[in-house]
Amino acid sequence: MSKTRRALTKEEILEFKEMLEKKRDEIWQDIRNELKSRVSEEYHSLINDVNDEEDLAQIDLQEEVILGVLEARKKELEAINHALWRIEHGEYGRCLECEDWICLERLKVRPWAVYCLPCKEELERRGKI
Repeated sequence: MSKTRRALTKEEILEFKEMLEKKRDEIWQDIRNELKSRVSEEYHSLINDVNDEEDLAQIDLQEEVILGVLEARKKELEAINHALWRIEHGEYGRCLECEDWICLERLKVRPWAVYCLPCKEELERRGKI
């Protein structure tokens, strides 16, 4: 598969915008579902009936898991919102590092990508990301 690095057409940008909005909506739904399942009656009961250190440790562990999941999803949402902002400002599809076009194949896999693959690999190698 060739690595096409070119400006995106208006139609492609609209497709990516729809893809990003759909992914954003899916993440919000996942967050709602995660909170509903994790913050269940059992959890509320545990909070109300804390009897010892073991109960407190169990509550802390559940809270850490919930917060960890939410933090990861928050980062995804921020990246998606940034990509949508770049679409609105005519900057979508350009690498933040070299300002060349990000290959179409990369954007199809990760539509919120902000670096072309060579720049991403170089930044990772240098420990910048």
